[in-house]
This record gives sequence, C-alpha cells and structure tokens, in this order.
Amino acid sequence: MTFISIQKLRFIMNIFQRVIELSCRTIEYGLSLIHQQEPCMKPNKHVLALTASAALLLQTPSVFAADLTVSVNGGIWQESYQRCIADAFEKETGKTVDLVLGSPAQLLNQLAASPGQPPVDVLNIAANWGFSAAERGLVDKINPEKLPHLNEIAPQFVEAAQGDGIFFGYGAMGLAFDRTRVEAPPKTWDEFVEGTIRGDWVASMPSINYGSSAITSVWLFAHLYADDNLGDITPALEKIREMKDSGNLIFWNNVNEFLSQIKSGDVDIGMYWDGRTWAFHDEGNPNIDYINPKPGAPIASNFIQKTKGAPDLAWKLIDISLQSGPQGCWGSDLQYAMSNVNVKYTDQVAKRISPIDEILIPPYAEINNHSALWTDQWNRMIGQ
Repeated sequence: MTFISIQKLRFIMNIFQRVIELSCRTIEYGLSLIHQQEPCMKPNKHVLALTASAALLLQTPSVFAADLTVSVNGGIWQESYQRCIADAFEKETGKTVDLVLGSPAQLLNQLAASPGQPPVDVLNIAANWGFSAAERGLVDKINPEKLPHLNEIAPQFVEAAQGDGIFFGYGAMGLAFDRTRVEAPPKTWDEFVEGTIRGDWVASMPSINYGSSAITSVWLFAHLYADDNLGDITPALEKIREMKDSGNLIFWNNVNEFLSQIKSGDVDIGMYWDGRTWAFHDEGNPNIDYINPKPGAPIASNFIQKTKGAPDLAWKLIDISLQSGPQGCWGSDLQYAMSNVNVKYTDQVAKRISPIDEILIPPYAEINNHSALWTDQWNRMIGQ
C-alpha cells in the first residue's frame, strides 16, 4: 500500500469535487436542451480539462513532491503537529512538509521494502516500534552535531533512547477515578491492587488485547511483583488473576471502552492515560480525577527518528521538534508532557502534566523481545 499525504489527498478531493460540480451543471443544461428538443450540447470543456488534469496529477507524484515526508497520527495529533512543528519548520527553512498517516507496522514494512529510498523521511512513532525500526536497521543513529537542542532534552530520556531515537512527548498511565465514588484514592499501586481485591472499589485495567498493554500495565506488574524478571512474569499475572477472581476487576480493550465504563458507573477507578482523563474531565465530567500512584506511572512515549536514506534536512525538522516552543504548543494541545526541560505549557495544562519524578520509563527494547510470550501467558492464566 502506497502512502498518500494529507495535502495530496485534499488536493485530489478538491479537483474531483470541482469535476462533480461542473458535471452536474453540464447534465442539467443538457437535459434542458433535450426538453426543448434541441441538439445535446458537447461535453463542457471545463469538465474535460479538470478530469484530464486530475488523471494526470494522479499519475505524476512529482507534482506533489515536498521537501520532507513525515509520519504522524491522525486527528488532533496531526492538526497540532502541523501547526506547532511543521509550520515552524516551513517558516524557518522555506521548505515544505508532507504529513502521512500509517500504522507502525505499515510504516516499517514500507521502509524495509524501499532501502535507500524511504517513503518517509522522519518517523513519529511509539517508542517500542521505534526500537524495532532501529533493530531492523531502518533508521539512523542520532547525530548530536546535527541537533543543537538535544542538550535540552531530559537526561533520563536521552539515556533511555540508547541513541536510536529521541523521546518527544509521553503519556502516563496512572489511575483515573470518580471522586464521588472513591473519596480516598490509592497513593501506591499496592494500595490499588489490595483495595481492588478487598472490594473497596470496582476497578478496570487494560487487557492484553490493548496495543500498549505490554509496555504499560503488564510491565508495571512485572516490575512490582516479578522483580523485573521479564522472562517469567508468572507472579505478576497471578496478582492480576487474584484481582480478577475477587470479582472487582474488569478489563478494557480500547480507550473509549474505559470512558464508557467509568461514566456509566460500571467501574469506580482504573488504569488510564493522564491526558485522555483530563480531556474527558473537560468534556462535562467534572467528577473524574487523576493520580499517579507511587513508585510512578509507566509511560508510552513518542519516538522521533530519521530514516535511512532521508536527506540531512530531516535533522533540521527533528531539531525544531526538540525546541521548547514547538513542544509546549503541542503538549498544551494534547495535555501530554514533553521531553524538553524548558517547556512552558498553558496554565491549565501545566497543573495536570505528569512530571518526570512521577513516571517510570519502561525498557521498551527488552519488552519487545518478550511481548509474544507475555500474550501467551496472559491468555493461559487470565483468559481473553
């Protein structure tokens, strides 16, 4: 499957919209002539010209060629990236950027199929997938000489990236809860687990079917209850099974499912993302609150990487994405924390950001090597 940039898609859609509009007018006019028993008019020359242009443009990718192609997620993620980062890059350099959508697996497979001629120059991708890209030799090692703002990134993130990419922003998975039903939320993960087993509340957590479970909830329980032995997480799964067997734990498979659970009252508290919790709070759910239990909330982070064969200009875009201004803009839009230590958020968002001393950075690369085994163990011990 070939990537189609957002700008290209919009351009093509605009052309065909004009074709349809003019075609309709032509048909209406032709019918009026037939009704008057006059010869039918020849096809409208504007319709023919636009149709031919659209067909030619579809076959001529160079018409749309931008200086850089960058992968992004959709929705507000893409909108904020364009406004906060891509626009800043285009203003500073005079160069153009195409933003493309694609799943991580699709992106990596496309890169592997086009060695030396990457369809994407800069990857914005979940950190666990970023380490997979590095392992497969699809991206360049970070070049500090090309990134003058790298020294503004928190040292913890530089060290954790191992030179394979750069941490951009992160979402923390702590506990979202309804204050009217959980008046004294747990301050530690142990309190959450034992309170669930006792029946102090009905809780929810991600199932193994949720894409980020391995790097967040499953790893957290392995960290807490299996002594970080990622090769055998049986003690961690036994603790989750104990919570489930108490009758006070249910699972969610996607981010919207949890919001439905807590809004309906099916659950009182659950493991969930900080930024999404606050967005839900702002959407008319003032009773929903958030906390990061000790020893910290595991994070899912976005990785930025330059692909093999991409022009050096890609380093410039990456460096701009590391700057405090663009990061503060993007982080304030999505209510997620950023990696630059000098970031300034809007006043409301600043109070909600999960600070570095309240998070845990999972060993993404090591988790990748065990995730298939974990899924098998989960299915055998806990079920679907």
